[in-house]
Amino acid sequence: MTGEPGPSIIRDVELAEALAKRRTCRDFSPEPVDSRAVERLLHAARRAPTASNVPYREVVVVDDPRVIRAIKQIHPAMLGSPPLLLVIVTNLTLAERRVGRVGRLSSLIDSGAAGENVLLEATELGLGSQFTMVSAMAGIRRVLRLPEDYRVDLIIPVGFPAQRSATTRSARTVAPVHHNQHGTAYEPTSQA
Repeated sequence: MTGEPGPSIIRDVELAEALAKRRTCRDFSPEPVDSRAVERLLHAARRAPTASNVPYREVVVVDDPRVIRAIKQIHPAMLGSPPLLLVIVTNLTLAERRVGRVGRLSSLIDSGAAGENVLLEATELGLGSQFTMVSAMAGIRRVLRLPEDYRVDLIIPVGFPAQRSATTRSARTVAPVHHNQHGTAYEPTSQA
């Protein structure tokens, strides 16, 4: 061992920077996201785990302005006019058949992991993004022509932040951390 930092340390620094820079973006420029960037975002989504490594998670890439407008009409929580949506969906039949009843719940967690990967990759690419949860499932399923046994888990608007973009700082609130049992505060110890 040479004492030089290894690649894992370098990657940790890059991840820490991406975590520090990530912001929620709700106002996008109309500039399209190029296909190389879309491929990197999709790669990031695919790198997230799924329960039992079952491929029940799928991504729908939406860049047709008419489809984006239709989704915005159904889903008022989506603000701004992004040039790109990545919609993370779950094939519930496959999830339940291959993982069991827990597949319905674990797939939601897995979709969140994929979404976070996308947000971090978008940050790395200089793109704005955000999570939006889905309240109008049937309408969005219809617009995207998804089968009935598919659940829309996340809609991620992506694009270049507008000049006047109202970005929101990433969460700064600190959730309680417990040690071994609830109610015992975790205190870091120094390792020699």
